[in-house]
Amino acid sequence: MKKIISYCCLLVSVTTFAQQKLQEINPLIHDQSFIAAFGVQPDKTTDEQLRIQTHLSYAEYILRMVSPAGLTKDQQTKRAFVLGLLRKYWLAGKFPTNKDYPGERRPCFIDAEGNICAVGYLVEQTKGHEMAEAINAKHQYDFLLDMKEPALEAWAKEYGLTLEECAIIQPTYGPPPPPQTKNMEIKTGYGVSSGIIGGANIAFNIANLSNRWKQSPVLSYFGILAGTSQVLMGAANIKKSTTEYWMNGGETTTSYKKQNNLSYANIALGTTTIVTSALNLLLNKNMKESKNAFNLYSYPNYASSVTMGLSFTRQM
Repeated sequence: MKKIISYCCLLVSVTTFAQQKLQEINPLIHDQSFIAAFGVQPDKTTDEQLRIQTHLSYAEYILRMVSPAGLTKDQQTKRAFVLGLLRKYWLAGKFPTNKDYPGERRPCFIDAEGNICAVGYLVEQTKGHEMAEAINAKHQYDFLLDMKEPALEAWAKEYGLTLEECAIIQPTYGPPPPPQTKNMEIKTGYGVSSGIIGGANIAFNIANLSNRWKQSPVLSYFGILAGTSQVLMGAANIKKSTTEYWMNGGETTTSYKKQNNLSYANIALGTTTIVTSALNLLLNKNMKESKNAFNLYSYPNYASSVTMGLSFTRQM
């Protein structure tokens, strides 16, 4: 029984270690860079950009402090040159994203968008993009010490680097974070204005539909003005959603759904007020015309001639 318990404990420990290893920035120096810089272990909330830049900065520091013995003058010069390139690379902060290994960190030589890793960048800048692409075709997600790539080994030797040093440089990359949506709230001023003018338009619509303003065309004009104002206010406050794309492959969409829904409601209510006010104005005009009659008539007079007359009748 004790053996079974010991075996289970060992299995849990190995599993935990493996899971931790999958989250490390580098298999050789682990997360020493982040701990040295900030005094704490990175976690899932740590900014990916910061984590990669911290590691590469630390790797550059290590390689500048110590160099392999027996380097020729040419190798020393080339080593200093590629370390300068490394500094330029991590300061630019444009890194690849691991999109094919969710749940774990992996190296990525060149990703689908053409973003290249640190070692790949050094190769590209010294030997050309074709060589970097050739390595990527065979070893896109491989750890450097597992590649067994003669061309890469020859390059490292020429530039005064060991394969272990190249492996120290090579970071792992986490999968891109899931897309985030930021829902913007309705601005207080717009909400209050919509409530005031919306209430006025509802009152105009009730009055128009009940035809209470039979003799008041001026109020119908005010209804058209109020409706037009609400339509224009609604149209002016419609906003398109915007999406920001981050260096680590994540994206954040800013949504104005709540504000747009209010804007569409403003346009609909304002349009209704314009229509009902215009119809009410037209109906009242027709009613007035029907209440006023003009008659032109003639009758003979005693002098055997025709006399013209005009009659005006107004219905009360």
